[in-house]
Amino acid sequence: EVLQMKMLKKIAAAIMAVAMATLMLTACGEDSAPSYRLQKIVEANQKSGKIYAEMTMVTGEEFSPNYVYAINGQNMYAKIQYTANGSMEVVVKDGKGYVKHADEWVESANMGESLKQNSTAITPVAGNIVVAPEYKVEATGETMYAETIVSNGQEIAYCFNGDKLAYIVTTAEGQKITLKVNKWENSYDQAIQDKLDLKA
Repeated sequence: EVLQMKMLKKIAAAIMAVAMATLMLTACGEDSAPSYRLQKIVEANQKSGKIYAEMTMVTGEEFSPNYVYAINGQNMYAKIQYTANGSMEVVVKDGKGYVKHADEWVESANMGESLKQNSTAITPVAGNIVVAPEYKVEATGETMYAETIVSNGQEIAYCFNGDKLAYIVTTAEGQKITLKVNKWENSYDQAIQDKLDLKA
């Protein structure tokens, strides 16, 4: 029971860290040199107002947690597959947090509150980008081109394979989290919109 609570707390912290790293890419920043690969992503995100992302946490364990995120403006849906048959779904809608419990959406004040607090501190991306041409992704041993930003005193590294976002490296609860980006799009289907609307 205590172990499960600890794990859920860790998962919630990871959700927040990833959500922040993702939301950072919708922040309105002043125009900067278009040579930044992040800037292209930010512009696409701002144009559509939507992000759909699928990511896998790099753990080296037998099972790696999978994350699905859909963001529309300030509203967000997240699904975390944290064990082979255990998952958690969270929605933040109009500043309130909801967790899916036995097929019902239940309001979870602290989830919504922590996201709201964090999202108010989101800084514009464009002015703060630092290029790291030889960034070492510790979890995989790869060296990649990365662009880093610092938000709330915390560095977030966006690692690229060509123009494609490949990894996001951030920190949660003092631990480094490396996420492999499997899919990053600026649209999603109606099934995801229904989740955002708490209908499914």
